[in-house]
Amino acid sequence: MTARDAIPRRRGRELILDAVAAIIWMSYSSIFLAKAITTGKVVDLGVLIFLTLITVLFLIRRPARRSGAPWETLLALLAFLPPSVLRPATGGVPWLGEAVQLIALIGMAAAAISLGRSFGIAPADRGLRTRGLYAWVRHPLYATELSFFGGYLAANPSWWNLAMLVVLTALQIARILREERILDGYALYAHQVRYRLVPLIW
Repeated sequence: MTARDAIPRRRGRELILDAVAAIIWMSYSSIFLAKAITTGKVVDLGVLIFLTLITVLFLIRRPARRSGAPWETLLALLAFLPPSVLRPATGGVPWLGEAVQLIALIGMAAAAISLGRSFGIAPADRGLRTRGLYAWVRHPLYATELSFFGGYLAANPSWWNLAMLVVLTALQIARILREERILDGYALYAHQVRYRLVPLIW
């Protein structure tokens, strides 16, 4: 369900910022379009589709009723750094890694669709979502993103990639804890959906 209270329309500045963000995401997705054409890998095509979905969500999302501090926005942006410096490695199990990544991509898309117009990168309250994958865990998008990069590690095992996955996990946990302080009605939702990332664990 969405938050009960009506959320105001975006103003000019917000529309411009969201449009700029959408352009950045679309530019990022063009990298994977080139990769998909060159490599023919389904994973690259899946990432392209997911990034295109994110671009659309930036254009249609609601304005935030409440936002986090600037340092929390920086924290959210830092979470993009570890995935960008992952390195190919030998000795892994490519078919297993790619299978995990494909399943994770489906989950990422489902989680993003579940968020709908409440989608955001930095901690902000755009309306609480509790349907779809959010009825199972409280942060399915982060859970599936971590699974995606776990699949990359399975296909490309190295100490560097493991360290980057650990750093990414720490950053995502920090984002989770900050977001939970901002969302209106979160205490009741947390009581209904107990686990944040992994059922029966956390």
